Amino acid sequence: MASRGGSCLYKEARLNLEPAYPGSTIAITLPANTTSTFGSRIPAKRTVVTESYADQDEEAFARRHLASDGSMFFRTRHPYPRSFLWRLLDNRKALEIQSVDLDQDVTHKFEANLTILLQFPSPIRPFGIAFAEPEDHDALTVFAISTANELYTLTLRRTFFIDPVASEQDIGEWCKRTTPTLFNLNVPYRLVAVSDSELLVSLDDGKILRLTKENKDDVKWQERYYEHSSWRLGGLLSWKGRPKVRFDNVDLDGSAAAAVALSPDRKHIFTVLLDHRIRIWPVPAHKPSIEIDLLGEPDRSNEKAAPYFIGSSYSTLLQVVDIPGSNGAEYHLVTYSPKQHQFKFWAVVDADDAEHGLRDLQSEIALVPPVDDMMNTTVWTLEEFHINLGPAGWKGTELWIRARSGPSSKVYSLKFDINDGARLLTETWKSGWVSVDSGPLTIDGLRLNPANPAEQVSETLELDPTGLTEKWLDFLFYPGRFTTATLETALVIFRKGISHRGASTLPRHGSLKERICASLAALVNAAPNDISSSDGYEEATSAQWQAFYGLVKDLHRRRGEYLSLTFDRATEMPWLVQSDHLAGVRTCSDAELIELNAATLSPSRLTTPLRKALHKPAAREVSNLLKAAGTFRKTLPASFQQQFQQQIAGELLQTQSLSVIDRMEQLEAISNLSQQFSDDDIALLVEELGNDVKDLTSELFFRAMETLSQELQGQTNQKKQVTRFGLKAILTVSQETLEMNHSILLDLLVLILFMQFEEDISEDFDASDVFTEIVNQLKDNLILTWLVSTAWAHQSPTGMASSTLFKTLSERNGNSKKFPMTQTVMEGIFAHRAFDSPIPRGLKAELLTYWSRVWLAFPFSEQTFDAALEDIMMILLQQNEYGLALDFSKFLPEESWTTYLKGRMHIALGEYTLASICFQKAAHNLALGLFNIEDADTVSFIKLDERGSFSDGLPRYYQHVLGLFEKVKAQSYVAEFANLALRSLVGTEEEALKSDVLLRLFNSSLQTSRFDNAYSALSRISDAALQRSALQSLVNTMVKRGEVSALLKFPFIGLIDEVDAALAHNCQNSLNIASGPPYHQILYSFRISRNNFRGAATILYERLQRLKSTSSKSHDPEDESLVQCYLMIINTLSSVSQEEAYILAESRIEDNPNQNWIIGHGKKMRKRQVITLDTLRKEYQAELDRVAAIESGQYPFVDGGDEMDIL
Repeated sequence: MASRGGSCLYKEARLNLEPAYPGSTIAITLPANTTSTFGSRIPAKRTVVTESYADQDEEAFARRHLASDGSMFFRTRHPYPRSFLWRLLDNRKALEIQSVDLDQDVTHKFEANLTILLQFPSPIRPFGIAFAEPEDHDALTVFAISTANELYTLTLRRTFFIDPVASEQDIGEWCKRTTPTLFNLNVPYRLVAVSDSELLVSLDDGKILRLTKENKDDVKWQERYYEHSSWRLGGLLSWKGRPKVRFDNVDLDGSAAAAVALSPDRKHIFTVLLDHRIRIWPVPAHKPSIEIDLLGEPDRSNEKAAPYFIGSSYSTLLQVVDIPGSNGAEYHLVTYSPKQHQFKFWAVVDADDAEHGLRDLQSEIALVPPVDDMMNTTVWTLEEFHINLGPAGWKGTELWIRARSGPSSKVYSLKFDINDGARLLTETWKSGWVSVDSGPLTIDGLRLNPANPAEQVSETLELDPTGLTEKWLDFLFYPGRFTTATLETALVIFRKGISHRGASTLPRHGSLKERICASLAALVNAAPNDISSSDGYEEATSAQWQAFYGLVKDLHRRRGEYLSLTFDRATEMPWLVQSDHLAGVRTCSDAELIELNAATLSPSRLTTPLRKALHKPAAREVSNLLKAAGTFRKTLPASFQQQFQQQIAGELLQTQSLSVIDRMEQLEAISNLSQQFSDDDIALLVEELGNDVKDLTSELFFRAMETLSQELQGQTNQKKQVTRFGLKAILTVSQETLEMNHSILLDLLVLILFMQFEEDISEDFDASDVFTEIVNQLKDNLILTWLVSTAWAHQSPTGMASSTLFKTLSERNGNSKKFPMTQTVMEGIFAHRAFDSPIPRGLKAELLTYWSRVWLAFPFSEQTFDAALEDIMMILLQQNEYGLALDFSKFLPEESWTTYLKGRMHIALGEYTLASICFQKAAHNLALGLFNIEDADTVSFIKLDERGSFSDGLPRYYQHVLGLFEKVKAQSYVAEFANLALRSLVGTEEEALKSDVLLRLFNSSLQTSRFDNAYSALSRISDAALQRSALQSLVNTMVKRGEVSALLKFPFIGLIDEVDAALAHNCQNSLNIASGPPYHQILYSFRISRNNFRGAATILYERLQRLKSTSSKSHDPEDESLVQCYLMIINTLSSVSQEEAYILAESRIEDNPNQNWIIGHGKKMRKRQVITLDTLRKEYQAELDRVAAIESGQYPFVDGGDEMDIL
């Protein structure tokens, strides 16, 4: 909130720094010239880092994730990757570099997703790292000076950040190291890269070392140094010792250069010395051309006063501005003096003229940022500054600074014209400063977050139907809020506390959420106090969540420590590098301006920058309305606000049948809103409005709500695709925007509900119109909030480059569609449309704000609200996100198509009864109405060959639905919808449709053992071939399931011969009649039931022959199967007349022992014979005699073809 800190016009968009995917970090150990303790050189090594957080304690977390230094470098010659973030980790021994561009060309097939982690043998010196861009190839050149005084030159080609294989080349090809001669005598203090072939190094004794090389492949540099022998008294009395400045265990001479820069014409070297002087060196000369005090004050070296020295750790004291001046200046110089916190703007007229070469543009006034007032402190330091020229030279120039006071760090900006008059410029520098809000991811921002359970009173927690654990998980795992490494490390620390308290063994596997919950539960259960009551357990659980969050908060606070302020001159956008964050500085929207500057919105306190920012018509009235409405709602008790938000959520999700006025009255009655405000609250409302409530109009409310949307500008740029960081940035800003918009809409809603009961209101105020618009925007906000806060498991590509990445990861993971990275539903569905909305050029710091707001508007920009919800639901189902689809289904309108989609969801979840209800409910409108599948399904959810099932009659619709149940093998529901389809036939449908439904009904009935239904379906199949096949299946299935009696009861009208043939076929194919299904007996029964006695006898005789030839039991005298079979055959033939008492049977192979049989032709060569009733009786008697002989011990002996003799 802006108060003394200047008007707040900007805001940070903090982005977490996490690997793009597991294995995207390539660690390379660099070689060293020095040898190890055992005399061997430190070898180079390349590894793919697998991020493992198991047992990562706080120290390991700091080494890997918390940088001690970092900044950004922007290339100018090559478009992608252009923006690089670098950080120093592990006590300055590891240099991490990654691309952080927001977009790239749409034709690029690969994204620079790789992070390069360069591990040095020795730490890198402070201010000992610099970057350059080679002219001859697409690469990034890194220069680094280690504490071992080795100068590393690392040429990282573009492919290093795109293709993991690229970094496998010999390290000697891209890593050069050397030790310049002066490094053996002096300590390097500051390193500046002029280009990839020219370096400037400030040394501890005041020398400036210039390193150049003609051949970029050379290892050694050409050295030239600049040294000035002071003629001052202090220099003559060297035996007394010159004053020194301590820095990083090194004593720096006062003449050491704390800032070094080369002039635009490359003819002069500008330096700012620790002893508060500017020194200019002509490049070809050996002595300085100009040397003056940093503030232009006269030399007081002969005075007794102690000399002033600049702190050795200032990172920015000098900037060369390449712009000519009106009075003969070739370019300009901007310096900062910590002595009085004063800026100086110098016109460089002639860098070789000691007397008139530098001219102070504003010598009469002191240009000092009022940080004392803005930060409310007397002790502060300016860490960095950046000058950004306006479109017309000095006019509209921006000055960005980062000031620190203790642990607090703030960023401020000022627009000015250095050529303005002294009075105007003084006033501008006094009151024209604006600040940058740190955003909602700071510790203070998290404390103010309404979703933070740690800051909610117990009363509101009890009113919330969401469980405590679920609320904590939602808060901690909100996308983009905390990194996985932070939560894992907090869990490791938390578990150490558990182990000391004797808790039970904790699970080491499972998801992070599961392990956190298990750890907290273990500690709660191990508590010595009695927590048997539900209230006691809840309090103990809440206490442990608070303790765990305390650990998370401490780690998160360290991640947000500021390292540097950088400026992208190509896009004119500032960036803040933090210990484990990268934050883009963005312009606030109108609504954010009003929220962040509420304390200074009164006319008497309105600053010039804020007045210019709020330039739209009625901006003053709108800001007063929003401010007053916000204050008005905040006076309500926390418990009431919790209940009110729940009631609003219910209002948004319900299908409304009441009028708008009735809905408003119902809301007010349930919430009892009119009883919540005191006279003082109303008086405060009137005061902040600036007028009476009766003067408020509908137009003013609509203008207020317009601040929540974004007016489109410019043209669509289809030549770009969003990158991983670009998507992360607009998602983060979108989350912040939605949260703020929701709060503002609730403020306005409470106010109009209060106003509708006021008698004296404006005739131009229509509460119902305003209420309707607020509710509609709340609905949009509700859906978008769900999209940006819900992560799904089946990620989808966001452009051509990510498609290539996902394909690679899928092949690596066995064609899995689940990828090891977090993606919200909003990103997955709409990221590839990030450039479908117009984005004008030259937005500068407004880019992220504008881009995210038009991106949020896109889901509802091309279609109606309901159609957008339907598309989202279909995509969730396509992505197999059935759990999320169930959660999202509460937003869907009650329409036939959405009901059908819910049915598809329930099928996927295994809830077949609910699916059946949904499908039947939607049937008539989808099958018979004016439904158009092409209009409803714009995401190809329904396959092309299934689209004809809609709006073409109920039979085809039911046929489609039963197919859905078939896929999940829900056979009873297949039968249900098959019957529905058959009942809806009116006789004009295609016969093929009827046959298909009948066959599927038959199959489903068969699989569910509903044989009556199966027979009914079979008997109605008109296709003879299909019917025969189905009949065979019916017979086989019923026999196998022991339903022979039911089978024989079926009338088989017109199918007698087919059934007989099917059973006969099974009899012939049965291998073992003793143990297999009794097909012969079944066929016997079937023929008997049809009065086919001779046929029944024939099949029994065939069985008799099979028993004689295959059954070993036929030689057992106690086995009566043969005897019983003879009796059944005789009895069966006795039932017919004597003339018909015979059967035809095929002769057995053993009856013709001398016949030469050919394999495969035995059946053709066998002859049929007539078996009469008398023959059967004789055979029966012979069988009885054989059995009797065996029982009496008279065993027959058979020798060859002789007849049997009984002994």
